[in-house]
Amino acid sequence: MPDDSPQYQYGSPEGLPPTENSPQSAIRPHFWKYVLTVLVTVLLTFSLTVGFGVMAWLSFDTETSQTTDGDSLSLSFTNDEATKKALDKLKTVYGYVNNEFYKDLSDAELLEAMTRGLVNELGNRYTMYLTAEQNAQIAESMSGNYVGIGAIVGLNQDGLVEITEVIEGSPAESAGILVGDLFIEVNGKDVTGLKDTSAVAALVRGEAGTTVEIVMYRPSLSKNIKMTAARQKITSANISSKMLSANLGYVQIREFSQGVADNFIAAMEGLQAQGASHIVFDLRNNSGGLADEVIKMLDYLLPEATIAEIKGRDKGQEFSEKWTSKASSNVPDEMRYAILINGMSASASELFSGCLRDNDKAYLIGEQSFGKGSGTITFELQDGSAINLTNFLYYLPDGESIEEIGLKPDQEVSLPDEAIGQSIGRLPLELDTQLSAAIDYLEKLN
Repeated sequence: MPDDSPQYQYGSPEGLPPTENSPQSAIRPHFWKYVLTVLVTVLLTFSLTVGFGVMAWLSFDTETSQTTDGDSLSLSFTNDEATKKALDKLKTVYGYVNNEFYKDLSDAELLEAMTRGLVNELGNRYTMYLTAEQNAQIAESMSGNYVGIGAIVGLNQDGLVEITEVIEGSPAESAGILVGDLFIEVNGKDVTGLKDTSAVAALVRGEAGTTVEIVMYRPSLSKNIKMTAARQKITSANISSKMLSANLGYVQIREFSQGVADNFIAAMEGLQAQGASHIVFDLRNNSGGLADEVIKMLDYLLPEATIAEIKGRDKGQEFSEKWTSKASSNVPDEMRYAILINGMSASASELFSGCLRDNDKAYLIGEQSFGKGSGTITFELQDGSAINLTNFLYYLPDGESIEEIGLKPDQEVSLPDEAIGQSIGRLPLELDTQLSAAIDYLEKLN
């Protein structure tokens, strides 16, 4: 099969993710505010105000009180024994910190620490507090344009930040960084305990033209490697496509960032115009992205069908909602897909793949996916910081939740050792056993 046919790149447009009043949010009434990724992004603003006097709200079943500046305190607690003990413990700890900590912290600093702890200690790895800097950098990343080294990262199952893709011609490639490398240090700072891609990215990024010192652990060599990379303006391409043969098309979806749906539709229309009757979708190392983007893509591919059911909480109440595609698709009914997945295919990638499989449109090839069957919503706070909360679980059309499980491929295929460290999109066909299996599967359908 020829694998040197023209390859088309579709870049992400400039700009921030859609807000409630933006034109893109009109695609559907609710999807715009959700994120389906092992990363996070900024999709919603929410003003939070609290009054002075932290001890004022440590009471039971209190009615809303007013502070001197008019802001209201609305926190209350049930009057049961377990809650009383928990509040007494909090008061005791607060007293020790306030009086015995080596630094004299202001009330504002103590409240900030309590805010971070409230979010970060909920026992969910996708729920976290974001500083204003992290929040802004994540928004920048989801636009597809930023100043950095040109490497796409994800959080692996061990909680370490792993390189999932190296952009061609980027400083990361020049520095010798490979797919699968793990961040150990950035500018002398140990980052193995951060458990957060945005926190590591904040250290890697900086002004264009400056350099960053990085220590990576390379599993294939079982050792750390020190590298220096220059920072520059990066414009990533979230979609690339090409013809694999006279009737087989290929679309690599690197991330579900802003604008990917429009780029995906353009790629699909181009491949169909060139004669593609079946398509390989490559979602390996795709950690997810924006919910409205993946829904728009599935709308394009499916006739009227169930995409997923979501179950979560909204304004203190449990809710469930069905996501469905529109009445007609934009591809021939007989078109089928082979979808490539691996252990770093997560969340929106798993929804995309599982939905097409359950609707009898796709065959999954590769390795067990990451296992994030939940969606998050981000609330931006007044000072630019934000909290990212897991808001719902999604269930695939057949009723399956893949949270902490992942998708089992219909055909399990691993890459050979010679492919380790190479970017997925630049693997030669003789090494890409997963793509070869996809081509074999689709050729039998013709």
